[in-house]
Amino acid sequence: MTTQHIYFGIENLALNDTQRGLLVTALRALGPSSHPQPACLCHWRTRLDGQAAIFEALFNEDHITIDAFKNRLGSIFGVDPATIGHNIRLVTFSNRQSAVVTFSRGGTDYLRVVFFGYAGADWPTWMESGDECRAYLRANAAEWESQFT
Repeated sequence: MTTQHIYFGIENLALNDTQRGLLVTALRALGPSSHPQPACLCHWRTRLDGQAAIFEALFNEDHITIDAFKNRLGSIFGVDPATIGHNIRLVTFSNRQSAVVTFSRGGTDYLRVVFFGYAGADWPTWMESGDECRAYLRANAAEWESQFT
């Protein structure tokens, strides 16, 4: 088992509240059940509107692939993973490309997943993934930060 300490984010595009809750519960269970370094345990931050979240942990590499997400979505929602499509867009928030994957079924986009600092070749370091995630948060601060006046 190879592990990667990275950040990834999800954004709900068309899941209903029940579906979103089931997905978030499943994603919160990823990562080690115990570890001497707390940063390696799965933890998350939710966007202010509750429709997106960013997860960080020391993930099993096999659990954070596109196929793994399709299988997880199929299992959670009782559909054949082969009927789930995806498209990939590469975005650079800081210094590394990040794969932005949109999952769809029956012509409807349901979920967007961003693998911060990972574009399908070499896995980023924890710092590289974090730098991409932090740059994303800076660029989208109004959606993620409470505004104080």
